[in-house]
Amino acid sequence: MLTILRRTFYFLVPFSVVFWFIHEKFESTISRSTQNGLAGFYSTDGIIFGLIVAFVIQREWEIWTNLSESVRREIDAVREMWKWSSYAETSVCEEAHKHLEKYLILIVLEWHKGGETRRTENVDAELNSLRGMLVKMTTSMGHLSQQPLNAFENLVSARNQRLNFSKEHMPIILKRIVYFADILLILLSLFIAVNNISLDYIFTASIGLLAFTLLLVIDDLDNPFRPGTWHLTTEGYEKLLEELTLTS
Repeated sequence: MLTILRRTFYFLVPFSVVFWFIHEKFESTISRSTQNGLAGFYSTDGIIFGLIVAFVIQREWEIWTNLSESVRREIDAVREMWKWSSYAETSVCEEAHKHLEKYLILIVLEWHKGGETRRTENVDAELNSLRGMLVKMTTSMGHLSQQPLNAFENLVSARNQRLNFSKEHMPIILKRIVYFADILLILLSLFIAVNNISLDYIFTASIGLLAFTLLLVIDDLDNPFRPGTWHLTTEGYEKLLEELTLTS
């Protein structure tokens, strides 16, 4: 909430200064532009901008949803492996739990180091250790070994999806188009006026703030791991690690 308020403040202060300056220096130009039908052209620009933004947000939200879902699936898969490994022999169970705890610890550490979008040798090595444990579980658990095998398959699949979706970003040319359209919409709104200066400021600031907020939404969705209005964190991994540590 504080992030949104701070960003809004950073927008409204310079916007208000520009609004005052334009109305002081170009009042006659604003009046002529409004009388000559600029508002109709501005409405068309707003519709085009809305269509572009709607397309971009829909696509970015789809990537965000897939990414957050892959994180949840990865956490659930680790939990399932932990539970099913408890049916193995004591030594095998303890070793499996140790590797699962280390896997979660490595994920959290790599994430905090900025390695959440790439494969690392440490995590891959831990997955290989878990593969070795699955071989031992097959001997120890008999027909029940299929359950941890399925959980491990889900774990690897979810991790791969998380890494793949985390690397998807808006094409740079599309991002520039959206930024340009947003700035253009905000600037043009300053030349659409109503007779009452207070109402003029309220309506103009509302248009500018809406366009600016949409830009923030797109930017946050395109950078899911960067601290912002909302972003993905290691909270789920850390909670699971705490839960598993208490039960071990």
